[in-house]
Amino acid sequence: MLERALKGSPRYYAWIGFLMVIIAIGGAVWINQLMVGLKITGMSRDVSWGFYISQFTYLVGLAASGVMIVLPYYFHKYKPNKHMVIFGEFMAIAACIMCLLFIVVDIGQPQRMLNVILHPTPNSILFWDMIVLNGYLFLNLLCGWVCLEADRMRLPHPKWVKPFIIISIVWAFSIHTVTAFLYQGLPGRHYWLTAILAPASWQARSAPDRPSCCWS
Repeated sequence: MLERALKGSPRYYAWIGFLMVIIAIGGAVWINQLMVGLKITGMSRDVSWGFYISQFTYLVGLAASGVMIVLPYYFHKYKPNKHMVIFGEFMAIAACIMCLLFIVVDIGQPQRMLNVILHPTPNSILFWDMIVLNGYLFLNLLCGWVCLEADRMRLPHPKWVKPFIIISIVWAFSIHTVTAFLYQGLPGRHYWLTAILAPASWQARSAPDRPSCCWS
């Protein structure tokens, strides 16, 4: 699969080149953020934060959705779905990496991520988010790579990998659970600030005497 990524038509290489340019522009903007600070993102505004948290939520759901591809083969023995397992696991890998990158960009300085490890605080949602996302990423890397090598060599999937796949299926629920805890700590506000309420929830601002969670 990896070797085929380097083969294609001129249109394919043109598309890859276009994506690389977009990535380079994003990287330059991020470097500017590291030098100037988070003020360039306008994080004090609800809309900017809403874009961050809504995209993070989407990618968490995308990562966990890989379970729906893996589950039929390993739980229900649905063999026609066997080769789709690889795609589900690698889709989860890409989504987990994106989730972690969103967190790195959100905190402003990447070195701050080391504080989560060097100074663990179990009462922090970010601490548990790091554990469940990295754990799910590791499980899918292990299972996906082993299964991909087995398919490439036209061999059956080794039996020792099945327990890790079962654990990854159960683990997928944990990333949704931690995300739910993350939203539980935020009040219901407008412009997708919590990614739970629709943008029309601006009505909550017109009723300050009532709890914002009562508005939708």
